[in-house]
Amino acid sequence: MNECSTCVSASQIPRAVAAQGQGLPMDSVFAWVQGLGSSELKVHEVDDESAKCRIKIVPALSDNYMYLAVNVETREAVAVDPVEPQKILELCKSLEVRLVAVLTTHYHSDHSGGNKALSEMVPELEVVAGELDADRTPAVTRRVKDGETCSFAGLPFRCLATPCHTVGHVSFVLEQDPPSLFCGDTLFVAGCGRFMEGSAATMHQSLQALVQLPKKTRVFCGHEYTVPNLEYALSLEPGSAVLRGRLEEAKERRKAKEPTVPSTLEEELQHNPFLRCHEPQLARAVGLEASDVTEVLGKLRRGKDTFTTVGSIITLALDVKSYFKPVETPEISV
Repeated sequence: MNECSTCVSASQIPRAVAAQGQGLPMDSVFAWVQGLGSSELKVHEVDDESAKCRIKIVPALSDNYMYLAVNVETREAVAVDPVEPQKILELCKSLEVRLVAVLTTHYHSDHSGGNKALSEMVPELEVVAGELDADRTPAVTRRVKDGETCSFAGLPFRCLATPCHTVGHVSFVLEQDPPSLFCGDTLFVAGCGRFMEGSAATMHQSLQALVQLPKKTRVFCGHEYTVPNLEYALSLEPGSAVLRGRLEEAKERRKAKEPTVPSTLEEELQHNPFLRCHEPQLARAVGLEASDVTEVLGKLRRGKDTFTTVGSIITLALDVKSYFKPVETPEISV
């Protein structure tokens, strides 16, 4: 096969592109926490060779995940949150596939920071973002709404509005068997995203939109947060042998430098405390009795915000910023 249009030398793209993008002021804090990504390309396989669509997991920065969905028949590919574009282009070259679209879950620069460079290097690249985040996302060519269906690289996607981490956060469902959910910073393995531009009620609505998907849906989230998430979950339910087992399994995978994604929606419904706010034992764990699920969700997330040292630093910075410069964001119904 001839060299495709995306086959560009990685050296042609500045490493600093990860820090680009039209991010919120707190991006400097996140950049400090994340650091720059490694120049080494690592790819983790998910699907076997018989699959029509194969999803590649590509680590980026310090704990981000980018994804490449490859249509084996058309030799085309779709990238999700490609913050380190040089790695995506190297992978496309090695697979001899053409990159045709970028799906951006939200505007934060550790997810959208590679859009501009990719759009300049890849002719006719479609760059997709949610309609309410599009103005803050680099190089967008298409805005999508909640429930909108679209096809990229011959692959069927459905867009779900999942606001709260950002007002315009969207998740993308690749509708195959089993379905694959690319949920950015809304749902994590055993966790959920910070409420940066929404309330606990907003996040609850977003999570409820996701749990309507088939239980066999594979969950591809935006960060490798599984071990600290499970440590927090276990602190809430210290007697749970199941959580303890999952934590040990996750630690072993990380020790072997393997990702803990994908999870499945069925697993998340069983073990993720943020999807189990209706269970009395979790309400009691955060000092509440017979409370509204959104109140429980809010207390759970606030506890997670300060569970680690890094989390406490970010929370403090966000609290200080909010105190001196309040920002009102609209509530978005899902």
